[in-house]
Amino acid sequence: MGFFSSLKGSFNKSKMLRNLQMEITSGANRKNQAIDEFLDLCESDEGVAKVMIQYNLNRNDLKDIYKRLVGSGLGQWIKGHYAALSTIAYFEPLIYVVDSEKKGTKWEEIVGNILYYWQGKIPQGRLYKKIN
Repeated sequence: MGFFSSLKGSFNKSKMLRNLQMEITSGANRKNQAIDEFLDLCESDEGVAKVMIQYNLNRNDLKDIYKRLVGSGLGQWIKGHYAALSTIAYFEPLIYVVDSEKKGTKWEEIVGNILYYWQGKIPQGRLYKKIN
């Protein structure tokens, strides 16, 4: 896949994720269906799939992470992302959450770093470095 094809695919994924996030957070009648479609997109992402295989995660684990993040205050829109959902949809924040928790990092610290990540206070690539 060429650069422009890859860029278009990434844009399309982001647009679909955002549309589903809007449905999920609006309390729409088809919320459960939107969550299932959202998780389908997550699982079809190469990076997310890699994390799921590496840490033996399943769809219910992704839902659990999402619910825990919402319960910890990340059920909010930040710079065009619904933070709790976007965290499970992209490689870097997902692997950060899973690996940090596995290594015993306090949940409050994980949530704080995810918040800073979505706010842009931790640039892409730096969140991943926090676990290495």
